[in-house]
Amino acid sequence: MKNSEILINLINDNLNEINDIIDCLYITPNSCARNKLLNRLRKNISNITTLVQGLENSDSNNNSQPDTTRTFTEAELSTYNGKNGNPAYVAVNGVVYDVTNNAAWGGATHFGLAAGTDVTNQFASCHAGQPVLNKLKVVGKMIG
Repeated sequence: MKNSEILINLINDNLNEINDIIDCLYITPNSCARNKLLNRLRKNISNITTLVQGLENSDSNNNSQPDTTRTFTEAELSTYNGKNGNPAYVAVNGVVYDVTNNAAWGGATHFGLAAGTDVTNQFASCHAGQPVLNKLKVVGKMIG
């Protein structure tokens, strides 16, 4: 199965779950339960956005080659700290994002976090369920 077929299947799975969640929202009287369902919707929408981005990247590679996404080790990522003219990258859940021109990462820092690092744990505790990453360019993935 090609990468694009896998991505399309994952998109369809997320769309099906979104439809199920919407059905539940109609019959859920408890506001706390509704908020949990809404957070799941946000997560699915975020997943779909990421999957579509992957599908677009796959299409731009003409589907003739396997996934050629750039890979980063922790040491390589650390050089993308936004200093000395270097771009500012961060990793979240194994995906590396460019935060160079993101206003929230002015000076290559964000609320005490530094570019060039894996911020997965901090991201999960502050931005879970929010589509923050959708606005950032994916530049690669972490390995090792």
